[in-house]
Amino acid sequence: MMRRWLHSLQDEAAVPAIAAATFSLTRLAQQNPGLADSFMWHANPVPAVVAPLFLNLGCGEQVLDGFVNLDFIPHDARVFPWNMLDLWPDVWAGAVDGAFSEDMLEHFFHAEQMYILCNMNRVLKSGGVTRTLMPSLPKLVEYGAAYEIGPDEVLYHAFGVETGADALNMGMRFSGHRWLHSPQSLARMAQLCGFDVVPTTCAVSTVEKFNGINLRDETNSLSFATDLRKTRSIARTLLLPTTIIGATPVEDVAEGVRLYVATAARPAVDYLLPWPQAAETVACLNIRSSNLSSFREHNLKSLVIDDVHREKPWYFDETLKSRSCMNLVTHNQLPLVIGDAKTISKLSFSPAAQEGEYFALGCAEVFALE
Repeated sequence: MMRRWLHSLQDEAAVPAIAAATFSLTRLAQQNPGLADSFMWHANPVPAVVAPLFLNLGCGEQVLDGFVNLDFIPHDARVFPWNMLDLWPDVWAGAVDGAFSEDMLEHFFHAEQMYILCNMNRVLKSGGVTRTLMPSLPKLVEYGAAYEIGPDEVLYHAFGVETGADALNMGMRFSGHRWLHSPQSLARMAQLCGFDVVPTTCAVSTVEKFNGINLRDETNSLSFATDLRKTRSIARTLLLPTTIIGATPVEDVAEGVRLYVATAARPAVDYLLPWPQAAETVACLNIRSSNLSSFREHNLKSLVIDDVHREKPWYFDETLKSRSCMNLVTHNQLPLVIGDAKTISKLSFSPAAQEGEYFALGCAEVFALE
């Protein structure tokens, strides 16, 4: 099903040949693939697996036997390349027995974390557990309040940190940290994504396979641990653009990625849901699109749903995403977009502000509790 959705972008009318002076994302990918990839997305490939299926998400160098070890930078032949914010495969829906992650989730922004948890819900079997260990924001605040320079103070000797406020800021941001949680805030997010929450110690889980595989614990870090047990299922609906106004296609770049150039200010892209979706069931939605022309404006792209608040659209904050193609609206943000409406049917997305801007465009994803 995933491949059928993605291929349908290529099944549209032929895209005109690229003129020599026209910007080409394909050409950029050939000349500088790392730069081009920052504007693109992919479907995660599916590794060969055996049952029972347990995932080690964002494993880094902590490769675990008996797990499928996944990381976006594989440091080991036993690690399979996987990007948490790329499209997750349909074939794994309801097939995973459990998942483990340590020091992974905090490297994503809030809405991106919800996207990851929605996908974890989709792939887990009913009652399956995804276990997460991460730094505790309350513990970090306490650490900053009591901070003193001493012979064993790592932040001082490694980074030159002298004050508690700087220690707090460093702890929230170093090594790519983007969003830390308290047990309460993580629990609320997990509940919105269909999980029951069981606080645990770092070493002992409600799932025996996860016991004792942690790198850090309460004695040598600020970590806390939680078992998230799937109690409600989430379904994902993939949508392709139905109408594109004010833009011209330039090229098909990759599977499910097409480059456009705006021919008018505020081009509009519509996505139609196959049925009215109850707003209260929506955990999050995402529209895959990257703007390749404007980098100074942090409120560049906008969204209107079912023509509500068309005069005052929702603007995506570019500073609150680790990948430019992620244009997310969470459950708690949805009422700010649709007001008192009880259902959603049409997403009207604007990927650019000015004529002449280039943007990559793909599918929309709607995650809803069943």
